Amino acid sequence: MWEQQIVYSFAWFQPEEWQCLKETVEDPSTLDDTYQKWRHNTENAIGELRANDKQVQKISIKISKLLVWCESKGIKPDSKARSEYAAFLAQQRSN
Repeated sequence: MWEQQIVYSFAWFQPEEWQCLKETVEDPSTLDDTYQKWRHNTENAIGELRANDKQVQKISIKISKLLVWCESKGIKPDSKARSEYAAFLAQQRSN
């Protein structure tokens, strides 16, 4: 019997996008203070999932495209929206 593998999608930001992210989102306090700290924490979370045989993919997020997507959905660019956008991009990638 074929079992579908769950793939965890992580929103991934480039260093040059980080400051823009902090300035644009509705909930900047939920983000780490620096890109380096965010990347370290995210890499640790990904490593833990992979250590438990989970599939993980990094979904590169461009802030400008995230904002357009949020506006089209009538939602604010908060952590929930960032997660939903990463899942949306992952789905687009797999189709």
